Amino acid sequence: MTVLAALRLPLLHGITAAAVTAVFVAWFTQSVLREADLTSLTLNVLLRGSDPFLGKPLAQAIPEALARSLVLVVAALAGAALLGVAAGAAYALSSSRLVRSVSWGLGTVGVSLPSFFWAMLLQLVVVLWFVRTRTTLLPTAGYGLDQHLILPAIAVGMRPAAYLFRTTATALEEVRHGDYVRSARAKGLMESLVARRHIFPNAAPAIFGGLGLATRSALSSLAIVEYVFAWNGAGLGFIHAVANGKTDFAVATAVGFALLFALVGVVVGTAGRSFDPRIPR
Repeated sequence: MTVLAALRLPLLHGITAAAVTAVFVAWFTQSVLREADLTSLTLNVLLRGSDPFLGKPLAQAIPEALARSLVLVVAALAGAALLGVAAGAAYALSSSRLVRSVSWGLGTVGVSLPSFFWAMLLQLVVVLWFVRTRTTLLPTAGYGLDQHLILPAIAVGMRPAAYLFRTTATALEEVRHGDYVRSARAKGLMESLVARRHIFPNAAPAIFGGLGLATRSALSSLAIVEYVFAWNGAGLGFIHAVANGKTDFAVATAVGFALLFALVGVVVGTAGRSFDPRIPR
């Protein structure tokens, strides 16, 4: 089976899942918002009358909201991928029990704590810094492609980084003890060559799978992080749309997120199969 043949099935499944998901999410969101009485919800009372996309037409507001959220997610995942994969590789290739124990413990903490905890903790750290030094370390709220991006990206990326660390560490740990790796070492190949030719290529599908979980984790926590940091993206826009009864905006945003989830599945599935050394080229 060639690479193209192997990619045909996940692409077909991904496109089908995206279509079904979009239709279901549009129907469900529209039905709930039109039939349910949401006026008494505490969040709606607090947010009613405020809207970061007030006065903008739907055709302009939706792409703008999704683009802002994508910037935040991409920044968070870029940092998470660099940190998580590098830390996972260091863990798997390290012979120090102390380093391995401490790094695995930190990874467990990162996975266990929710994104809203990291968001609030980061804000408190900045506030404490200001109280003690009377200098502003970083902005704690607002949208901007500058320092405003740093804290929300860290908050969104903490759990994905921990996911990628644990996935990478586990995958590399399993592969490096395989028979073909031991055979390569027995032939006298340098350790760096063994890692580059045998360990990392065979662990790549699992690492891409971890990247998929990390991306879904980032998307699922996006709304609350955007709310905490007042980042005017699609997540915060959806919350305001529900509070202000903007059914069209809420439905369009929900469908956009559903399509992003489905797209992540397609990209991760095809990338994992593309790098799988077991599939003939």
